[in-house]
Amino acid sequence: MCALNKVKGMGLIMENKEMKKNYMISRVVLALLTFIIFNIMIINEDSSWLILPFVFSLIVFLVSFPSTFISKIFIKIGDRLDKRILKILYYVIILPALIIFLFSGICCIIGFLYERYPSPGDFASVLGQGLVFLFLVAVCFVCIIIPYIQTLFILFLRSFVKEQ
Repeated sequence: MCALNKVKGMGLIMENKEMKKNYMISRVVLALLTFIIFNIMIINEDSSWLILPFVFSLIVFLVSFPSTFISKIFIKIGDRLDKRILKILYYVIILPALIIFLFSGICCIIGFLYERYPSPGDFASVLGQGLVFLFLVAVCFVCIIIPYIQTLFILFLRSFVKEQ
């Protein structure tokens, strides 16, 4: 009986090491994908935009550490579901709907806060205020979407590792 508990404990330790490895792989891949996507987005812009891929890649990498906790919760809930169709509905419909609802609420809050500030009189100030608003919305979107993308990536890695 004692040897059986040791074996179960070792399986749990190995699973945790494997999950930590999977999450580190997902963090690096997400940061690289963010860097590539933002480089493609600003391909025709001037050199002042070249810092943007680095900034968002760093944001994604740093946000992926606390989002690991949220991703683990998503995976635990998905693993508790019995039927395959329920898991598909959970990952394809329920979680994206939750993300859309949360992002809409945060955008409303940011918009409400920006309505409280008086609009400046010159065009450059208005443009700067608009770019700050756009940056905040983009950062909020990245922070909200990262746990979901990380969850999908971990599920992909788990299924790929199981088949080997």
